[in-house]
Amino acid sequence: MSGESAADTTGGPNPGVVVGGVFAAIVTLTVIAYAVTVSAVNLLAVDLLAYPTAGVAPFVVITGAILTIPIMIPTALVSMKRLE
Repeated sequence: MSGESAADTTGGPNPGVVVGGVFAAIVTLTVIAYAVTVSAVNLLAVDLLAYPTAGVAPFVVITGAILTIPIMIPTALVSMKRLE
């Protein structure tokens, strides 16, 4: 009755599970975005405009790199928010 709360004995969420779940969700969304981008580039550049595949390939690789760079930042931010 001193106004202090009892110690939390539940332990909270397992950090490994939280980080793994958030990472998996973000990677899944990134893979979907990459697949849509590759399909759009293939449709527009190769099929519609008749560019050679070898000329378009570097742009697809750069797109993949740009999409994979920010995976770690949202994983860290969302994980820390969930673990609080």
